[in-house]
Amino acid sequence: MAKTVKKARKARAARRTEGARRVSTRRIAAAKTRGAARGRARKATARARRPEETIQVTLDLRDVAGRLIRDPETFFTFRRLSDNRQIGDQLELELVGSAVAFNLPVATGEVRVCEIDPKRFRFVQSPVFFATPGPAILKKSQLLREPTEWTPRFTRWSELPAGFATLKRVLTNSPGITLFKGAPFGRALVDAAYDGMSGADVILAKTAMLNTFCRLDRSLEPVAGQDSWFSFVTRLVSIGRERILAYVRPEMEALVRQIHAHIDQFRADYERTPAENHRGNVPAGLQSRIVSMVSIKSTHSKGNFQLTLTHLASPEEVLMDADIDENGELLRHTLDLFKHKISGGTHPHDIHEILVLQEGQAPTFDLGYRLV
Repeated sequence: MAKTVKKARKARAARRTEGARRVSTRRIAAAKTRGAARGRARKATARARRPEETIQVTLDLRDVAGRLIRDPETFFTFRRLSDNRQIGDQLELELVGSAVAFNLPVATGEVRVCEIDPKRFRFVQSPVFFATPGPAILKKSQLLREPTEWTPRFTRWSELPAGFATLKRVLTNSPGITLFKGAPFGRALVDAAYDGMSGADVILAKTAMLNTFCRLDRSLEPVAGQDSWFSFVTRLVSIGRERILAYVRPEMEALVRQIHAHIDQFRADYERTPAENHRGNVPAGLQSRIVSMVSIKSTHSKGNFQLTLTHLASPEEVLMDADIDENGELLRHTLDLFKHKISGGTHPHDIHEILVLQEGQAPTFDLGYRLV
């Protein structure tokens, strides 16, 4: 049931982390005298005696998988677009997996918008609409999850589908894996060790590893178009909330250098990118062995991945640094670098949203976890 918001939400907002703060759209009224309150009551009674023409506006709100969203506390604020003035009261609703309808006063030619502020999804504005008298209006919006409001529920090691065989092989061959710029796990992340991974940083790293595997395993190298990028991985070195480091077969470096050298042939899908930006990601113990680096990134408008290959000497080995970013535009990616320094980096749950949105309809799509 809808209810009018009558008190500030500052206390609740203060309990949320900075990255998960919701946008408050309500005009908070100043305190009124008792006489002023009686005056408002008389005016409201007079208005109530005059029937007001209304128009029905229905908002169809869905997640990236196309499901009608459920949210315990969503605030709706309708505004006039011309001067941003609020129309009526801000309303609070619990969304239970169905579209929501509102009856708004009509105003011929007036353009309006609804600000939608859920607890577990990101703030969004509805498509604009006219308040002109006429048939009921339906507006659809797709909402992304608020990352910190969700928890991944991982598929157990023994129940991972056949499509994860390559990842399971690599993890079995990676007994010395560490948390990125952190402590070693002390054993291969298989069976009970995989299922028992815990702690905030570790859970983020596990989620990011599964995201990266999904993206690279579903992306074929473009030269011969036969093998996925992840098929070249032999052993994982480190996992973190934004990237994985892994040793790869030398053929992968040759392919990346061919794409880099002949980028015009592959420009529809890849572009060059500076490799030196990733030098600091190479573990300290390997820094003295660096011979050369090369880097390319996919040109997806969102959820692009970057592959940085580092050639190491004594012995000859190739280290891959692979990361997925939520923004594929170069300028905005640069801005993201500053944002990530403040926020702690790309959140794996944002990447989840992008992967589900782009690939979730494929019959074999499976990330190895779901957000609950």
